[in-house]
Amino acid sequence: MKRLSLILIIILLAVSTSFAGDFPNKPITLIVPAKAGGGFDITSRVAAAGWEKILGHPMKFVYLPGASTMIGFSRLMASPSDGYTIIVTSILMHAMAVADNEANAKLCGWDKVAFVGNVIADPDVLLVNNESSWNTLDDFINAGKNAKDPLIISTPYAKSVGQLASQILISETGINAKGVPFNSGTKSRDVLAGKQVSACIGAYYSSSSKKAFIKGIGSFTAKKTYPGIWDMPTMTQGTGIKMPTLIDSYCFMIKRDTINESPEAYKKLVETLKQALETKESQTMAKSLEMEHFVEYWSPEECEDYVGTFRNEVWPKYKHLMGD
Repeated sequence: MKRLSLILIIILLAVSTSFAGDFPNKPITLIVPAKAGGGFDITSRVAAAGWEKILGHPMKFVYLPGASTMIGFSRLMASPSDGYTIIVTSILMHAMAVADNEANAKLCGWDKVAFVGNVIADPDVLLVNNESSWNTLDDFINAGKNAKDPLIISTPYAKSVGQLASQILISETGINAKGVPFNSGTKSRDVLAGKQVSACIGAYYSSSSKKAFIKGIGSFTAKKTYPGIWDMPTMTQGTGIKMPTLIDSYCFMIKRDTINESPEAYKKLVETLKQALETKESQTMAKSLEMEHFVEYWSPEECEDYVGTFRNEVWPKYKHLMGD
């Protein structure tokens, strides 16, 4: 009897290992917690172009916009921990969504989700109109310090990284300005192109589509970045004040339980994502979208380090600027 039990255990382990080694054996569901055609969708398709080829199965895109990505995360958390459901999101956007929010943290806090890897690193930048007399960050700050009425800085959303960046800039430099959310990244850039606001803070790549009308004069990065589009200093270089790194990093996440319940599936997703971004298919798509400069793979550990710095240093220091 003991020998029979041992044989059955060996068989079950062999079958389990076989199934894990065959991952994936069906399409993977990729949740996009926004409307089709936006940054999350484009990022996912750049990665999927090469990922599908390596994995041997297509990605099934499911669009679930609303509630600041929480509708999408609700779907993720209701799915099995088998590696067949992943979600794309912004690391800092998610960090802000679950910070000091009990309901969101209970649903998809950092103990509930894990990183597969980062695909896009899109820095937040300060933008002005091309016809503006402000050609440098110093020009803008001097104007803000001497302004009788507040300079208006448009931002995408009230709880966006761009809005946080605007409040940090205002607080650290002492300029007379106001960050105003326009409930859309596109709208926040359009009003700047139309000279309805003084400046805008938004993601570099998305903003570059308006380069005929606007220009970047400072980036929230640790080093000077992408001079091929706009040649600008970092905020720290331009102001002489230590500023945080604020990058809209678009990554893939998965249920954290997957690490323990389906370790081989999780391992394969992590290993193949980096490979996917190096394929001709993904690189060609990125180039066709003029996104090639912004494709930047981060390992799960690098993603954890980035969000850790934000959670432990940046957010505690500046969250009071965001109001309730």
